Amino acid sequence: MVMSKDDILRFFEESPYTVINYSKNDVIALEGTPCTKVGLVLDGEVDIKRILSSNNVIHLSSFTRGEFFGEVIAFSDTNKYPATVLASKPSKVMFISKNDFISFCSHNPEFLSMFLNDLTNKIINLNNSITGLSLTSIRQKIANYLVVESKNQESIFIKLNMTKQKLSEKLGVPRPSLSRELIKMKDDGLIDYAQDVIKIIDINELKSILMQ
Repeated sequence: MVMSKDDILRFFEESPYTVINYSKNDVIALEGTPCTKVGLVLDGEVDIKRILSSNNVIHLSSFTRGEFFGEVIAFSDTNKYPATVLASKPSKVMFISKNDFISFCSHNPEFLSMFLNDLTNKIINLNNSITGLSLTSIRQKIANYLVVESKNQESIFIKLNMTKQKLSEKLGVPRPSLSRELIKMKDDGLIDYAQDVIKIIDINELKSILMQ
């Protein structure tokens, strides 16, 4: 959904909602707190992260303008955030209660179809993230990420839509370890990279790494 903030608010103008401004690094919701509303990013960027007892951080996903978060949790039986929601930039977020959201969707079937498609894609991405975290070696984690992104982006040139720090959190590995392994994979002729793009040189070998 690529709309301006004003367009989004006009879209929901007949539905009750609240809008909250957040500064960078503000906590929007803590893991374990109740989730009874659907969030929609109007401006900025929102990160979903698991903060482990060892102080390690796993980056699960990021959402920007026009993207929802919390919709799966709000309609679940537990109704509690399974991870912490943070503003990674100064952000503006609209919240609408799940009952008002249901009412809105029932009167806007085209939006409901788009929403369910977006929800399905999120579930697929979450499954891919879980698969990546279950792999044992850093090389396997990187290989899995690149193979999945190559399919999603339909290219051997993988555009990194996140910082290296967020990528390391997404893969569940320390940032220095990620950099060392990327250098080794480049030296082994598997990949090449420059700034925020990674080029896959041998995708068949990356796939074989996943079978080890």
